[in-house]
Amino acid sequence: MATVAHPVEFEKPAWRSDLSILIGGLLVLAVGTITIIPVIFIIVNSFNVAGPGEAYRFGIHGWAEVFASRRTLSAIGYSFLLSSRTLIGIVVAFIFAWLLIRVRIPYHKTIEFCLWMAYFLPPLPIALSWILLLDPNFGLVNQIVDAIGLHLNIYSVYGILWVHVTITTVPIMVILLTPALRQMDASLEEAARMCGAGQWQTFKRILVPLLGPALLTIILASVIRNLEAFEIEQLLGRPAGIYVYATRIYDLIHLEPPLFSQAMALSALFLALLFVLALFYQKYTARWSFATISGRGVSFRSRDIGRIKYFISFALVLFIGTAVFLPLAVLVLASSMKFFGYFQIAQPFSTRHWALVFSDPEFLRATRNSLVVGLGTGGLGIVVYSLLGYVLVRSSVRYKWVVNLLVWLPWAIPGILLSLAFLWLLLSVQVLRPIYGTFGGFLLVLLVKEMPIGIHMLKTAFVQLSEELEQVARVCGAGWQFTFRRITVPLISPALVSVFAIVFVAALRDISTIILISAPSIRPLSLLMLEYSMANEMEAGCIIGIMLSAFAVFVAYFVRRLGIRFGTES
Repeated sequence: MATVAHPVEFEKPAWRSDLSILIGGLLVLAVGTITIIPVIFIIVNSFNVAGPGEAYRFGIHGWAEVFASRRTLSAIGYSFLLSSRTLIGIVVAFIFAWLLIRVRIPYHKTIEFCLWMAYFLPPLPIALSWILLLDPNFGLVNQIVDAIGLHLNIYSVYGILWVHVTITTVPIMVILLTPALRQMDASLEEAARMCGAGQWQTFKRILVPLLGPALLTIILASVIRNLEAFEIEQLLGRPAGIYVYATRIYDLIHLEPPLFSQAMALSALFLALLFVLALFYQKYTARWSFATISGRGVSFRSRDIGRIKYFISFALVLFIGTAVFLPLAVLVLASSMKFFGYFQIAQPFSTRHWALVFSDPEFLRATRNSLVVGLGTGGLGIVVYSLLGYVLVRSSVRYKWVVNLLVWLPWAIPGILLSLAFLWLLLSVQVLRPIYGTFGGFLLVLLVKEMPIGIHMLKTAFVQLSEELEQVARVCGAGWQFTFRRITVPLISPALVSVFAIVFVAALRDISTIILISAPSIRPLSLLMLEYSMANEMEAGCIIGIMLSAFAVFVAYFVRRLGIRFGTES
């Protein structure tokens, strides 16, 4: 009588289980130390009713007062209203990314580069450019369209939405989507069309499921970034009485005396909202992920759609010209004006502001400082984020779900409060005190600030990469380090390039996150630009904006070339 052989189940050695627990615990401790401490600082001080310099006193007056304020409720409402740009952005960005990667249109490389450049442009000087164009009193566009009875106002919800959608929302979404689309096997869509599926069916049944983790990461990242947006809302919203979450917190901190407990209470509310979003993201990605790069042959061909491609290319170029090059041209114009916004005076243009900035010794020092901060944060970022992302996706260490929640926390904290929390941390912890007022403090807080987007972008790249490629390398005798360096890293190189570029530029233009831990010797260009603007030297601020924009163009060109080359080679 034949017997059925049952497979033998091997138990993992006890030492491997213990090692998994130890590594997981150390990972939770390391990530939790730099993410939970600022959160604890905010929550604890939200119940502190003592005044500045007084001993801690527990109370709920801060919570009661901040949420009883009509301005606070209005700010929360405007925050969610302006966050609607996420829905607009994801639709527009998906269309743009699909056209650039999957369709053969003229000048697609140039258009994609310009979208990279748009996101890298510092938002503050670009907003100044739109003021010169759409200010209701002296805007250049309004002076032209007034003749036909049309009047535009940049100080409005529509004005804020326009600046965000064109400079931040759509460009960053395209940057995040293009690596995922570029690495996705086009034969999957071709097979769907051969089976009779239309474009909408292919989009709904193939593209969306395969890109689901990437799309969700982008949407959640956009929602969180929208809720903490500060500079544009502060500049364009205040004249119209539009206050949002971040500007409301800024006002509470800068009152005399500052209302820290109310600012912390308002931040704690959004911490709870982020926690819910993080739980949803983790549950979603745990059950819905697909590898789109495997060991078999793949196709990355774009397809020809006929003469309509010229119309599509023209429409994209028109969008780029209006959203990117028009404000850049106006920015250069504003930097050469004697007085910002005054075109009617005799000889309104002058180069004296350029001479003022370039003769300032602080300018060269700030330029050097910006490069050190940007390159240091970007270089360390891709190393730290890729290792953490790989562990969270590929390893079987314990407590990964805890780490997945912890890496979301920095996005729940507005930059000004994260800066305040790290100021308290650097001055209170003896081990960290030596890096206060140094580049080390900058790198620490910026790495923490950009951790969510860096890790989750790379997690998405690892999810798309089939494990069989690494398994084959290990079967052939390769160790983990060799496999990671020679197999994994080259295949996710487009995502690594994107992460480096995003982190570099974020560090280069950041203001709120580093403003409280800065020192004169390490002040970067972004803070120097803010100082000029606050001193009513708008023209000099525009010049600094041009310099930051020049850095952005160079970085966009460099990483764009690398991304295309790596994406093609892999």
